[in-house]
Amino acid sequence: MKVIEIFDSIEGEGKRTGQLATFIRLAGCNLRCSYCDTTYSYNAEDAVEMTIEEIVSKTKYLTVTVTGGEPLIHEDIEDLVRALCLKGCQVNIETNGSVYLGSSIFLNPEFDIFMTMDYKSPSSGMEKHMELSNLTDLRPIDVLKFVVGSIEDLDRMREVLLTIPINAQIYISAVFGKIELDAIVEYMKAFNLSDVKLQIQMHKIVYPENMRGV
Repeated sequence: MKVIEIFDSIEGEGKRTGQLATFIRLAGCNLRCSYCDTTYSYNAEDAVEMTIEEIVSKTKYLTVTVTGGEPLIHEDIEDLVRALCLKGCQVNIETNGSVYLGSSIFLNPEFDIFMTMDYKSPSSGMEKHMELSNLTDLRPIDVLKFVVGSIEDLDRMREVLLTIPINAQIYISAVFGKIELDAIVEYMKAFNLSDVKLQIQMHKIVYPENMRGV
């Protein structure tokens, strides 16, 4: 598999925020979001080819996040996640929501896996690529994350939540420099979004904003 980096840090967002984890960043992505902060993962030429055994051996913590790029475009991703689970890891898979989950192992309760899935809001320029059937497959242990950069994005989030039955935990993440956090809080209050959580990318507070490997 083509790996951009493997590093140990804290989870900067989502339901494990602040917890130590090993991150496995795989190369390549099928989308080009306007606000992407990991564009260095696009180019597989900058990646290192590693076997699944080599990747698993590099995991320091039993809390593991597999990210990208887009990890689900990799042919051997199920084998990697299965190997991590057999080691005893709890695996968080960060996915952009465009890849059909279907009957993959990622929703199998036999494995200690949860999904953190993006919903691509209008400002991303990639909303048309969302695989909407995934949203109803997500479970209460999974996370659906709306990355927002405008009130239009918040309106679209609310429309999705009103029209699609979703069991996952809902988080909002702000595009840095595009929308103020207090505007999101006021929007949540105005529409009584009591089941939605606002998150801040903690790793960008602890470390320099564009620092890699953190």
